[in-house]
Amino acid sequence: MQILLFNLAALAGACAQGLTGFGSGTLTATLLVMMFPFREVIPVVAMVVLVPNLMLAWLTRHEMDWRRGPIAAVGLSLGIAIGGQLLAVLPPELLRRGLGAVILIYVALMLWRTPTPAEAPALSRRDDAGLAGCGLMAGVIVGAVGVSPIPLLIYVSLRYPKKIARAVLTMAFLFGTITQNVVYFQLGLLNGELALMALLTVPGIVAGILVGHRMHYKINQKTFSRALALILLLPAMRLVIG
Repeated sequence: MQILLFNLAALAGACAQGLTGFGSGTLTATLLVMMFPFREVIPVVAMVVLVPNLMLAWLTRHEMDWRRGPIAAVGLSLGIAIGGQLLAVLPPELLRRGLGAVILIYVALMLWRTPTPAEAPALSRRDDAGLAGCGLMAGVIVGAVGVSPIPLLIYVSLRYPKKIARAVLTMAFLFGTITQNVVYFQLGLLNGELALMALLTVPGIVAGILVGHRMHYKINQKTFSRALALILLLPAMRLVIG
């Protein structure tokens, strides 16, 4: 039964990831923390999301943004290294509730005034700094609670069309997830049993990422932005309620 529940959660998360470039870790973790201990779920999910990130990186390899993507990836990875230390020492309840409130504000803003950027802004040092800074802040959040890189999501969804947004997020999450696993392993948060559980969720992940990837090309920019916000609604409510 546990394996089935993990696969269903991974299926939902991977489908969201394929659709928007985001959501695999957030949805998977949110569903699982309702049934399993927080500190056990987050390391497993960190391993689980390696698969959809690798798959999506391959499926979107011709769409990659090699200027913006690496900047977001470096910022996110550095932040995760910091946030991982917080996961090991700070009360999870405090982290969850504060993050949930921030997510709810973001969801409300996205649904009230949905951004529909038709073109990406010109390449500039200001844009680079914004990506790096938001990636760093997002990484701290991901490292600490395993999900919801809110600052990076807000920045990307407000400034870039969906194709570029997904490409930037995909590259950032790929390298960020690798960093996350290394940090959790060094902190003793990962072990062989958790690795096996992550491996057994691969069927759900593969199915979800392929479905979400097909759906990505069938929706417009406004629908994309709203989908990104709605994906965060359940996790936000779960984090605030506790």
